[in-house]
Amino acid sequence: MDQILFPGGYFKEFILFHHASKTLILTDTIINLELDMIDEPWRTVTNLTRMAYPHGRTFFGMRLPILLHRRKTQAVISKLRSWQPRRVILSHGRCFDANEDEIVGRIFGKSA
Repeated sequence: MDQILFPGGYFKEFILFHHASKTLILTDTIINLELDMIDEPWRTVTNLTRMAYPHGRTFFGMRLPILLHRRKTQAVISKLRSWQPRRVILSHGRCFDANEDEIVGRIFGKSA
């Protein structure tokens, strides 16, 4: 296992990586909720914040700190790319298989 601290101001957390299976383990970094599994008003909130399956993304409370901590963010992006993850286990929502570009894009936005 490997780990790196996610740059998030108040919302600090670790991203874990299991080398043998090429799996990232995330707690709040990406939220990918299935809308048919949740009730209102959370369904609307999930839609508005774009954290719905199949295109889940970073928790909205972490997006601004990512922008404010550009140097730390770039270090995390470099580390994630070097790991070359192929699947992601989430604590909030449906897990998914992807390449590192898609995973980095979901966490840090399309400009990452």
